[in-house]
Amino acid sequence: MKGGALECGEVRDLRPGIAAGLKLITLAAILLSGCAARSQDCASPEIWCAGLVTDFGSVTQGINNEAWLALEDAKSGGLLAKIERIETVDSRDRAANIATFGDAGYDIVVTVGASISDETSAAARHYPRTAFIGVEQAQQTEIPNLAGLVFHEEQSGFLAGVLADSVTQTGHVAAVCESSFIDTVRRYCEGFRAGALYGDPSVRVTVSYRQGRSELLFHDPDWAQESALEMLDAGADVLFSAGGETADAALQAAAGGGALVIGAETDTYTRLKDVRPQLLTSAVSGVRAGVGVLVVAARQGKLPPGETFGQVGLAPFHDLESRIPREAEGRLAKIQGMLETREILLEVPYRLP
Repeated sequence: MKGGALECGEVRDLRPGIAAGLKLITLAAILLSGCAARSQDCASPEIWCAGLVTDFGSVTQGINNEAWLALEDAKSGGLLAKIERIETVDSRDRAANIATFGDAGYDIVVTVGASISDETSAAARHYPRTAFIGVEQAQQTEIPNLAGLVFHEEQSGFLAGVLADSVTQTGHVAAVCESSFIDTVRRYCEGFRAGALYGDPSVRVTVSYRQGRSELLFHDPDWAQESALEMLDAGADVLFSAGGETADAALQAAAGGGALVIGAETDTYTRLKDVRPQLLTSAVSGVRAGVGVLVVAARQGKLPPGETFGQVGLAPFHDLESRIPREAEGRLAKIQGMLETREILLEVPYRLP
């Protein structure tokens, strides 16, 4: 791994968080301007290259896109000379896709998604001189050159639940979620349940997890649409959903049925235009800033092994800001601070036994 001091400056503040990460990237752009490589040989010690591999799908949406934008930020800031991506189509190709960058001498490999975690760990051991960043990949064992960027999704889900309770007119809020064995999804949705009940213990909260065919994981729009409409028929007027295309379909069905909706992972407003008139906000994780912070650390030879927790929160309210009670906005800000300082402790296990 190419470590040590940066050639044209050094960034030492590695504080986690969305705002801090963006400041670091801006600072790096100033310090490293004029340091761009003159060649593209990624095996060369002075040429810094990064590759990204998705666990499935393209970099145009979701956390895949956020991670790719972080690499673009780092390249435009002079931290990286070259960035490339491989969008996995067949899960059997994940290890080979990672090896493409490892064999080519890339300095940093970013893999995105929990389901590519095993292949990432194996590659980190096989390529000890390469820095690996695993997005949404919990680390059971520390590997010196592997940092897992993870999040307390239960906290942003909790905030979404508090908001849902603040705006419901029927006293019934609901969540349509991918399979509960996906820890990130479970944390989002159980956090939502806890947040709604925190606001009002008498509110009715219905959470439905998908239990269908495994090959439709994250891609089961039929189940999602049917479940969302069942929730609305039962009286729910605010619906939260987490879990890829499955979640998107639930949000679209609920918004089409007149319910207010809350998305997850990334800001739903930027990618689902048809739900904007009913979209309150999204429970989001700071993937872009978190990856940016870890790229800076890798360039300094200070990549932190194990788990690094990124910042979570709610996206802007966008078109429905006027629908959010003033007192609810203040309450959400206070509760977020209490979650960060652990004045509020959630009984949502980070991992299941």
